[in-house]
Amino acid sequence: MMIGRAVKVAKALATGAALLVLSAGSGSAQQFETLTFETNQADVNALIEPIRPLIAGNAQSTTSITQIGEMNQANSGIVGRGSLSVIQQSGSNNRAVQSIEGNNSALLLVQGGTNNNVLQASRGDRNFQLVGVSGNNNDVAYIQAGNDLAGALDVRDSQNSTVLALQTAQSGRYLMPSGLRGLENKIVVVVPGRMYVLNK
Repeated sequence: MMIGRAVKVAKALATGAALLVLSAGSGSAQQFETLTFETNQADVNALIEPIRPLIAGNAQSTTSITQIGEMNQANSGIVGRGSLSVIQQSGSNNRAVQSIEGNNSALLLVQGGTNNNVLQASRGDRNFQLVGVSGNNNDVAYIQAGNDLAGALDVRDSQNSTVLALQTAQSGRYLMPSGLRGLENKIVVVVPGRMYVLNK
């Protein structure tokens, strides 16, 4: 199943990146920065509110893909009911994959720029993601595993950076780390309660 494979790949990427950060940080040549972060529940709820009617009840799921530009690719897969997948892409050579396995969840992506890759995956019920990406040569993955999880990643205006975020029940229900906008040549790994930042 496409969604199951996407979630497995996403988790493997997140685990591999976390190990990369930890191993690089243990050497003398490179150090990583460990940041704790808190998310304002009201900020995340404000993002969810406009689409709440679309992900309520037992209705059919909805997929919307809008692409403007050249050589952009998008793929969306939903297993479940009452979910929403929205991909809006502009620019060139951008790629996006969204996978939902569960009910009443929403994955939203607005992406521009050039040569960016985004993977969003949700396994569980009543989850929400909003991701914004622009700039060039960025790789972003946001994976949720659990129920009632919500968050946003703002990776706009970034260059040659990788952001991997894994959200589970141990992360808390809300994930909205700051400081991701305007990244340049960085690797960022977000795991429950921590954010690791490493120079590429």
